[in-house]
Amino acid sequence: MTDAPASATDVDLELLHDLLFGLRLECADPGSRVPDRYKTAQDVPVMLDAPFGPAGPMVLRFGDVLSLLFGWSTIQSAMRLSEPDHLLFDYTRMMMGFRLFSSDPTRIEMIGLGGGSLAKACYRYLPNTDITVIEIDPQVISLREQFHIPPDDHRFRVICSDGVDYVATAPERPDVLLIDGFDNKGLPAALSEQAFYDSCRARIGSHGLLVVNLCDNARAFPTLVRRIAASFDGRAIAIPAEQRGNRVVFACADPAFPPTFDAVRHAAQDLPLRDPIDYSIKLRRIMPALRHWQALHVSPANSL
Repeated sequence: MTDAPASATDVDLELLHDLLFGLRLECADPGSRVPDRYKTAQDVPVMLDAPFGPAGPMVLRFGDVLSLLFGWSTIQSAMRLSEPDHLLFDYTRMMMGFRLFSSDPTRIEMIGLGGGSLAKACYRYLPNTDITVIEIDPQVISLREQFHIPPDDHRFRVICSDGVDYVATAPERPDVLLIDGFDNKGLPAALSEQAFYDSCRARIGSHGLLVVNLCDNARAFPTLVRRIAASFDGRAIAIPAEQRGNRVVFACADPAFPPTFDAVRHAAQDLPLRDPIDYSIKLRRIMPALRHWQALHVSPANSL
């Protein structure tokens, strides 16, 4: 189930996935078009920008979708041209589910800019929140205007830095730390080691919330979840995204985390309707993870 009925844009995105992954599209020159047999009623994929070589970030338009690609192997982000602030990917909508656990954070930090989907959503829908985005690749940052990422101002900034170093050394303490850092090879090793998750715990303290986007790799995923849980006293829950195998992990060392079923339900009801996602839908997928955690960690005498 999705947050809204499928649109032509959603179909475009699925077709683009099929073209890139299933058909192994190879047209790396700016302005290149796929063969006629791949045409749709709307458009064909058109390369808009590839200044950094075949392994660097590229911008591709397909119908109403503008995509950020790393080479021809990975769609890193996507945006509706007609609605730039819409969260097109399921995993980004699930990551925004942090509001069910921390509804109005004073300070948010993000590791990984990409096409800026989460950054734009937080900037628009959390007007009183200070937002810092850390992106290691200056080439990605150079494309921010194409993806309608707002300019730096008094409460929003994009910093070109190594996320691992930033988490370990920056002085501020965020309420929510979002990790969505991928390169053309996938999740960097530095963002998946126990030491990094330990640094995240040290940075956000006992009450901050960590939100991590992970690919649901059958071999790597369980190991990464165990590492995150180990850094946060076992207090981590993993929620499947609806498509493409992503899972989002929420972790917090606060003894009150994960919250009770009723607390999360009330949080979903209290969040404003202007937000970009339907939290009641996300709530239905969070509940099984809460039940699983409760079954493993709460004795029958103390259960809800």
